[in-house]
Amino acid sequence: MIASSAGDATTMRDEILAALRGQFGDEWGRDPDANLRFSAEVEALVQGLDGLLLMGEPEITDGEVQVRFWVDTPVPDLMTADQLAYAIFARISEEVFFAERQFDSSGLKYPFLTGSQRRGHLGVVALTGPHAADFSDRFRQRITGGSRFHA
Repeated sequence: MIASSAGDATTMRDEILAALRGQFGDEWGRDPDANLRFSAEVEALVQGLDGLLLMGEPEITDGEVQVRFWVDTPVPDLMTADQLAYAIFARISEEVFFAERQFDSSGLKYPFLTGSQRRGHLGVVALTGPHAADFSDRFRQRITGGSRFHA
């Protein structure tokens, strides 16, 4: 997290979004029709990914495209987790692309930005299910030095 001039904590994605809106206009990433088309494209593009099952349809909440995937196989390490996420991003990202990784109790989340100078999209790819949640828990234990982690 980064402290902004207003004193609020912001994420790197927030900072990059502000820079993109400064460059391409304040409406970058705010077009509901473009987000609706993007979410339909995402649904078509991510079919058949190994180890991942799309859970429902992509949803648009507060102007962000939310896409959830069930991880079908164990996740042994961070590289595997990122490979799953980037298999998705390889299909859905456009000219501009940024993603960051977050761990929570349900699995991993990858807030992202993608688009072009004409239009942009904000969203989150969530990797969920027991395998993703177990990996996220193990990784968080490693970072915090929890008692479950043994190097």
